[in-house]
Amino acid sequence: MTAIADSGAIRDRERMLPQHQAALILLQARLSHPGVDRVRWLDLACGRGQIIGALDKNLSPEARSRLEYWGYDINQQFARETRRIAERLGFASLEIKVGGLCDFNKLVPPDYAFDFITLMNTVHEIEPCHLAGVLADCVLRLSDTGTLFVYDMERIRPPELGAVSWDRDEVRRIVRRVLDAFGAPAYRPEVGLWTHRTCKAWNLQLQRQYLGVTQDEAAARRRAAVEESEKEVVELLKRKRILCRESLETLTLCGAETAEEQENMKRLLFEFWAVSRALEAVPREPETLER
Repeated sequence: MTAIADSGAIRDRERMLPQHQAALILLQARLSHPGVDRVRWLDLACGRGQIIGALDKNLSPEARSRLEYWGYDINQQFARETRRIAERLGFASLEIKVGGLCDFNKLVPPDYAFDFITLMNTVHEIEPCHLAGVLADCVLRLSDTGTLFVYDMERIRPPELGAVSWDRDEVRRIVRRVLDAFGAPAYRPEVGLWTHRTCKAWNLQLQRQYLGVTQDEAAARRRAAVEESEKEVVELLKRKRILCRESLETLTLCGAETAEEQENMKRLLFEFWAVSRALEAVPREPETLER
C-alpha cells in the first residue's frame, strides 16, 4: 500500500486535536490502574508524532516510564520525527517501524500483543481492498484487555486525490461484519459522530475483552472476518459510486452556481475517482465458459 500524495501530517505545538486528547484520556486511565506495570501502545500511522508531542504535559515521568511505545508509519521522514520526540520522553521502551498499514502485522513480532492501538486520521488513506484486513489484524493484535481507538473524518477538506472517506453508518456496518465473522455477534461497539468547526468525524472504541472468543478462535476466523467485511466494503463502494454519479449528473444538467455547489462538485469529482479506482482494484471472480 502506497501513501496518497495529497495526504499530510500537521503538528501544531500550540494546539491539541480533540481526537488526540480523547486517546490520551484513555491512555491515562489505563496507566492509572494500580495493577498495571507496563502498557504496550501501538500508534499506527503515527505521522510526525503529533499525539506524543503533548505527553510531557499529560503523563508524569513515572507513568511514561511504564509505557512501551511502538510508532508505525509509511513515511520515513515522519517516522524519524516521531523517534526524535519519543526519545526525550523516557519510555520504558521505544520501537519505530516503517511500512504500509496493510503490512504492519508482518513487521511487528508475531508474539506481541498491545494494550492500546491507535489509528487516527488515516482510515481514508487505506486502500478499501485492504481495510478489512487492517481492522481484523488490529483486533488480533490486542491483549486480553486491549483497546483499539480509531478516529477519522467523514469528509476530507481539502479533498485528497485517491482518498476514500467513510461516514459513521458505513463504519458501523463494516465493523459489525468483522465482529460477526469473529464470532462476536452480541458485541456492538458504538461509533460516535462529532461535529467540528470544519468537518464531521467519527470514532470507534473497541474492547478486546468483550469479544467473548479466545485468541486461537479469533485467529482461526480471521480469513472469514476479512472476506465477510470485504463484501460489505464492496457493497458500500458501489452505493457510493451510484450516489456520486447521480449528484454529478444533476450538476452536469443544472450547473454549479454558488460557491458551495462548486466546492461540492469538486468533492464529488474527487470521490468518484477514488471510489471508481477502489472498485477497479477489487479482485473479480473468474468467468465460467459456456459449453
